[in-house]
Amino acid sequence: MTFSPQKYWRDIVAPVVRQEPPPTVPQAVVLHEQQVLLVQRDTPRLWELPGGGILPGEHPETTVRREVQEETGVCVEIVELLGWYERTGFCAHRAPVYLCRPVGGYLRPQAEEAVTVRFFSLHALPRGLFPWYRPILQQDLVSLEPRPLQRTQHLGIGMVLRCLALDLGNRLQVGDTAPYGMSKKPTAPQ
Repeated sequence: MTFSPQKYWRDIVAPVVRQEPPPTVPQAVVLHEQQVLLVQRDTPRLWELPGGGILPGEHPETTVRREVQEETGVCVEIVELLGWYERTGFCAHRAPVYLCRPVGGYLRPQAEEAVTVRFFSLHALPRGLFPWYRPILQQDLVSLEPRPLQRTQHLGIGMVLRCLALDLGNRLQVGDTAPYGMSKKPTAPQ
């Protein structure tokens, strides 16, 4: 899949310029034996939690189950609502993030925008992970605060530039793109 500057403009910059209201984008933390399911997108070529837009009249829980299956081939059961994440600035959106467990299906990319899908150890997340997911996976999952959590994450120009650098590094295979603490050999639950 090729680099798409138009997608950067449409998804990241244009909503800020037009001052569009942020959409709600349900996402899933799919856990299996201390591993989390991530999706690598086409543009930017970064890893993130599976999830996506709500269809008219659809409940966020229905959306998250549908989107996980559409993007990864995995059927999930929702365990609980981990929290609401208000992302401000560029690519602003509200994300109810659900803790889920796999209950069936076959792991394979399904959606057009998904390059690959894979389970990663929570202790060896990929370098090319969108930066705002790291605190969710490394801190919020183990937080003793009552759930659902309420978090605000600001996605400023520095974050956009960081994501562009990660994207470019992934596309050019610059440096070590393997997960922290891992070889490039993929891991998946048995």
